[in-house]
Amino acid sequence: MSRGSLYQKETCTRIGLEANVLLTLGKLWAGIFGHSQAMIADALHSLSDVVATSVVFLGLRIAKRPPDKEHPYGHGEADTLAALFVAIILLLTGGYMAISTLQIFIHQRFHAPSQIALWAAVASILLKWILYRYTLEAGKISHSSALVANAYDHKSDAYSSVAALVGIFGARMGWRYLDPLAGLFIAILILKLSFRLLRSNLHLLMEGVLDPSITGEIEEIALKVPGLKGIKETKVRSLGSDYLVDMKILVEGNMTVYEGHKVAAKVKENLLRGNERIKDVMVHVNPYLGG
Repeated sequence: MSRGSLYQKETCTRIGLEANVLLTLGKLWAGIFGHSQAMIADALHSLSDVVATSVVFLGLRIAKRPPDKEHPYGHGEADTLAALFVAIILLLTGGYMAISTLQIFIHQRFHAPSQIALWAAVASILLKWILYRYTLEAGKISHSSALVANAYDHKSDAYSSVAALVGIFGARMGWRYLDPLAGLFIAILILKLSFRLLRSNLHLLMEGVLDPSITGEIEEIALKVPGLKGIKETKVRSLGSDYLVDMKILVEGNMTVYEGHKVAAKVKENLLRGNERIKDVMVHVNPYLGG
């Protein structure tokens, strides 16, 4: 498999899904038979990763569909919706884990984990950090918010395994309350990540303002067109990993409609050619009155 194909969205998601299934089964087994609440919590986190990665895989497949009569701009928002769903799954998982670990403190059900739970935590940390770096790189290459969300899900799982490792080790040394305390820390970590992902992806779905540098780069490309006197306004909104641009340009006031249209057409052509993430451009022609 070539490096290019290895970083494709579907390939990356499939590898993450297969790894999460193995991790979930391994950590759940280690948590139950190793008597570790922290490891069971970590296994539930990995189970949420299985669901989340499945949703991302489905979202990416839908996002690839071409435009049709009902979706003239394509299906790119499925990418953002998948990322939002990942955040909701994390929110529910974190909430459940927080409640279950708090009940352990309330009822004082403390146990000393066995060594198998300790080694499961170490293996999870290594594998999850590798998955995080790999998925994040694939997400940046493909400009996929869903893959980036999934990468940070892997990262949070790696951190939760670190917390599990500390809790399990501490409990084995005699501080048995450290194991459920680590489970509670993991829950809080997941909840914090879920809120961050919810906020960023809701911002995209509500067509919030993108990074100003994106608008600046787009205007820089447009201003190179001969006959363009300036840009009155530029609006850029996301469509999954792509952009839709709405631009108001200024041309000489005495230009004919035909001449102004030629300038607008050239602006659109240059933008589509100059930035592969731009999928459509609407250009409005306005007279430049000087001053």
